[in-house]
Amino acid sequence: MQRSNKEIILYSTLICCWAIQAAVMGQQLLGLWHAPVLINDILLPEDAGRIAPQWDLVIYIVFIMVALAIGKIIFQFWRKPVNRWLLAFEGAVSFLMVSALFKLVIYDNSPQLAQRSLTALIVIATLSKIFYPECKKWVTDLCQRINMISWSPYANAWWLVVIVLMIYMPDLERVAAMIYMGECFHHFDFFIMASGWSSLCGQLPSVDVLGEYGVGLPVIFAKLIHAGGGFDYVPALRAMMFFVIGYFILVYFLVRYWLKSPLIAGVAFLLVFRLQMFHYGVSPLIWTVPSASVMRFGLDIVWMALLLQHMRSGRSRWLILAAIYSGFAPYYMTSSGLCVMVTFYAYLVALMIFPLLRRQWLRDAPKRISYIVCWVLPVLSAFIFLWMTLGVHLFQKAFWHNLLEYMFDFSRSGAMPMFESLKYRHFWAFVMSMVMPFTYIATFLYIAACLYLEKGPVEGPFVALLCIYGLANYQYYVVRSAITSYYVDVLSFILIVCFWFMHCLWFLPLIWQKRLKAAAVGLSFYALLTNQNYLAYPNLLSFSRNPMTDNLVIQRFPDRQGYFNNMNKNTKEQDKLPVNDLGNTEEDIRTEDDFKNDADLVSYYREHFDFSQDAALIQSLTKPGERVALISSFETKILIQADRAPFFYHFPLLTSRPMTLRSWPGEGVNTPGYLSETLQQLEQDRPGYIFMEKVFLQDSLPASYQENYGRVLAIIAYTKAHYQFMDQGKYLVVMKRKAEE
Repeated sequence: MQRSNKEIILYSTLICCWAIQAAVMGQQLLGLWHAPVLINDILLPEDAGRIAPQWDLVIYIVFIMVALAIGKIIFQFWRKPVNRWLLAFEGAVSFLMVSALFKLVIYDNSPQLAQRSLTALIVIATLSKIFYPECKKWVTDLCQRINMISWSPYANAWWLVVIVLMIYMPDLERVAAMIYMGECFHHFDFFIMASGWSSLCGQLPSVDVLGEYGVGLPVIFAKLIHAGGGFDYVPALRAMMFFVIGYFILVYFLVRYWLKSPLIAGVAFLLVFRLQMFHYGVSPLIWTVPSASVMRFGLDIVWMALLLQHMRSGRSRWLILAAIYSGFAPYYMTSSGLCVMVTFYAYLVALMIFPLLRRQWLRDAPKRISYIVCWVLPVLSAFIFLWMTLGVHLFQKAFWHNLLEYMFDFSRSGAMPMFESLKYRHFWAFVMSMVMPFTYIATFLYIAACLYLEKGPVEGPFVALLCIYGLANYQYYVVRSAITSYYVDVLSFILIVCFWFMHCLWFLPLIWQKRLKAAAVGLSFYALLTNQNYLAYPNLLSFSRNPMTDNLVIQRFPDRQGYFNNMNKNTKEQDKLPVNDLGNTEEDIRTEDDFKNDADLVSYYREHFDFSQDAALIQSLTKPGERVALISSFETKILIQADRAPFFYHFPLLTSRPMTLRSWPGEGVNTPGYLSETLQQLEQDRPGYIFMEKVFLQDSLPASYQENYGRVLAIIAYTKAHYQFMDQGKYLVVMKRKAEE
């Protein structure tokens, strides 16, 4: 029988799929028994214990023999052409089986979900071959019924439900407990809680306290959090969660409006959601590093929609609104906001230099006047928003010095080489970190050439702006090439990928357009649902009732250590103090395995994150509204409970760690003025009391403290020299200024 090359290739592929399935099934069956020991007699005694015989060679032979046997039968006796639907099904099953086996190997510390999935796939693969005619008829009938349904009217509602179900977390207190156990709210405090609380106390970012991320973000969210249930950690989590839900809903509708496809809009959501919130750099949850979430971008989706609407309608009102937001963005968050402003001005330049754009959107006098106004509006808008918050401080040199100092210090002290991910063998991170800017610049060059030659995609300028915006935000990764940074600005990249995908689909028949869109949705769901970080996410679809402590889903680090107390449990004994704040040697360093369930974790969190005794001590010695000099872990929480404002500009002054540890907390911010400005504040303002942790009174310090705690040592030395012990609480002592001072 004559067969075409195409048919031979398809049949060979199908045979390989069956051989892969047979090998995986063999591996699972043979794994029920121990492999025979055939080589122990020739091994040294010290090697026999660590070399365990496996079934690998047998499985390898099974793979080859099954492929040869089936190939013999098909190519010699089978006369029918290959069934492509069968090939697609067997290919998908084989891929999923190999994927489940891969997860079994990678996540061998918690393989339960992967093992269950693999078992289910083996059953499906077996039954589908026994009952193939029945399965084919059932699948055909199901596809026909699905095709008869008009999905378009319900598409938006369906995707909205998916977005809410995937992001909403019903129990936020256990999430807060997990963040406390993992890093003591370190990033949480520096991103929103410290500067937010100080703003509620009437203090201004970059004037009275350090404003790491700008002026508007802490001020706006502090008011929203306070209005939504009081300013505390769980209400803050709730506010951020609802903001993220709203942001991703806007992402969906932007792509829906732009590319006119609910499926591709859903793909855009799934990919941005997966890459931005569940990459390895933000393990185990994005909420532990909220500065890496979409919170940093504000309402840039609305700004993109305004620019897109201007390109489609040509009406100046949309350009003016985009200009106003371009000024609000730097007020909201300095670094990412400047990227918005730069991109907007790039759009204004493009309107001027490309004849095609000038004819379309600047053809009459009113539009040209609006265009000129838009050159001024971003700066004016930024000035107005800053003035509304800062008042006369906006015109003072100290504010601008403080605002820009941290950005420059971060770019120097936080800098990492772009090959840092290679050093730690994060190869995928390195590849993606190179692919993203290449995609931006290649797409931009294509669109710019098309605009110059007056051809190409109708909405090419919008794609070009996405490239510029992506390149501008990518400086965050260039400056700090950490694994936490490369997917921070993945939105622009995914939108450009969706654009190219839709652009290529136009060259295909309609039926293949539908198939490829459906395949893109399926692959996007696969990428999300097989991600271990997502499986541990405590949303409404969680596999576990205890996602924070259940070994079924919790994510562990490559060294198999858990997230809880990951920075504290490996401290050497010679680097520890004699006793902790409670005056004993028991540190109570717990891991996920030490909690029966999430309720047990929350109970522990409530007990250890309550500083009411020390807050009462502060209230008894200070007046409402008074700035309190506090040198301690959990400064923000203690001052919130005491309802007092922070004293130090560098707030939080220290990096928190559990109060039960026999160690000092480290310095909070690594800036040149950290020590000098703190000592200068103490000397100039001379607060009557300083509240600090009891461990700072100990004189017997490890030798490593001179190197690791140099600047904190200087602050404590000043305190001991000018203050004397007065009273104590649970964790804190009160140091009163000496009379001669």
